[in-house]
Amino acid sequence: MNIVRNILHKALVIFSLIFSGALLLTYLTPYISPEKFWPIAFGGLVYPYLLGINFLFVCYWIIRKKWSFLLPLIAILIGYQHLSNFAQFNFSAKPEHPKEAIKILTYNVRSFDKYEWTKDPKTPNNILKTISESDADIICLQEFRFTLSGLLSLKNLKQKTASNAYFYSNKRNGTAIFSKYPILHKGEIRFAKGNLCDAIYTDLLIGSKTIRVYNLHLESNRLGGKNYAFINKKEFNADEQELEEIKDISTRLRQAFQRRATQARIIRNHINKSPYPIIICGDFNDTAFSYTYHTIKGKLSDSFQEKGKGISTTYTGDFPSFRIDYVLHDEHFSCLSYKRIKKEYSDHFPVFSEFKFSKPAKN
Repeated sequence: MNIVRNILHKALVIFSLIFSGALLLTYLTPYISPEKFWPIAFGGLVYPYLLGINFLFVCYWIIRKKWSFLLPLIAILIGYQHLSNFAQFNFSAKPEHPKEAIKILTYNVRSFDKYEWTKDPKTPNNILKTISESDADIICLQEFRFTLSGLLSLKNLKQKTASNAYFYSNKRNGTAIFSKYPILHKGEIRFAKGNLCDAIYTDLLIGSKTIRVYNLHLESNRLGGKNYAFINKKEFNADEQELEEIKDISTRLRQAFQRRATQARIIRNHINKSPYPIIICGDFNDTAFSYTYHTIKGKLSDSFQEKGKGISTTYTGDFPSFRIDYVLHDEHFSCLSYKRIKKEYSDHFPVFSEFKFSKPAKN
């Protein structure tokens, strides 16, 4: 029995070392471009799981009264600054809701359920109702489409959102910004041919101040139904066909990681030249533990980190089921509230935030 226990103990120590080392490696993910070493990008997907496994090892070794608990604990503490990207515990402070607050909603509407994924004909109406009930002043939509008449006509969308102005990209299933504030200037950020992504911005006049709002929808992983069926399989045979499927998924992910890295740098360069205070909304198709997020965010603040609660998963699909929708802002704003609206009419949850000016903005 003692021999078995010793073998089991040594095996658990080895596994603890492996998982602690793997967690440490993921801390490099936000800083290394997938264009240079694309496998590192998977760190953004496995980080929450490695974090959980290391936490379980900490608990296990403490219960066993073994000093081995220090291995996973040190690995967790080294990357403590990343924990705020994944979970928040802002339960004590009550959010402010002043009348002058700037209310923003970002929502990937999945083409208003054009292809009837939900099997519910009321979904387009429910999506529009959710947007309207948010009473947002600025609404950023991804995978946006409109029709010439009826429920999704621009005239009806403008009316339902109580907007005074709007701007949408020149792309099918693109991005759109609806605003109760006047739009002074607007534009698109161009990417190379072959990129299935979208980025627009509007300069809005709020009182006597001008701000710039970006709406981003970055490259998707382009996984098809066959890929998702494979990911959701309960049994794996490791035969030639399944190895080809793994190769196909890996290729799609590698290309998406690399394209988003390039897109993120182009967007960051555009942000750096903004003459106005900025707010960034959108579906980044990447986690908050990615090179894409880190590059775009820079020194900006994340409304979830400031006012979020718990673990905010914004994507309801199979992969990646993490927080991939964001509202970021610069030092000219203070975040008053953050809310993930739990309405499953799309494969994304809408995200709502409120802001106020914290320092003078340029006129």
